[in-house]
Amino acid sequence: MRLNQTIIILIISIFIISCSATPGDAAYRGGHPVQAANLYMQGAKLGDSDAALKLARMISESEVSISQYGSATKWLKRSCELKNNAGCHNLALVYEYGENGENKEYTKAQGYYLLAAEKGYMQSQYNLGTLYSNQYLDDNVEGLKWILLSQKFAKKCSEEPLCNWVLQDPPGHRAMLENRMTEKQILKSHKEVDEWKSK
Repeated sequence: MRLNQTIIILIISIFIISCSATPGDAAYRGGHPVQAANLYMQGAKLGDSDAALKLARMISESEVSISQYGSATKWLKRSCELKNNAGCHNLALVYEYGENGENKEYTKAQGYYLLAAEKGYMQSQYNLGTLYSNQYLDDNVEGLKWILLSQKFAKKCSEEPLCNWVLQDPPGHRAMLENRMTEKQILKSHKEVDEWKSK
């Protein structure tokens, strides 16, 4: 009887561990945020970009204490340093909107969006283009290039809601840019899209 219980516990433990993409996921799903945060922090310190991103999310959603784990921005920077596109994108959002106690800094937002956008991250490409369409940055050709690139990537996944949204462009960022541009400038943006290669 004791042996059967041990085997069952071992099998369940293996199953739970194998279902966790990042150490800490099982603890999080099990309703243990502090244990999850500790595991995510340990993973982030050891170079796991997803762990850093997940810890940042937990902090920003007040699931764990800033005083114990540091700021969400700190862990987003760590995730971005570890080449995580979503980490860079979310860090850019922090600076674009002035979140997590940070000031709005559009040039910082641009830099972090660019890190992910240059690697083909559609969401960052689109948001980078919106910085130009909203005139936080001044280069309509560059802005249209990023909107067009994001829409090019979105065509590959048009059945997904986010991709469809980028294609539809409900806020009208593409039109805002094109309305301020000459035909020559629009053609230049299209040419840059045709020549663009992911880094």
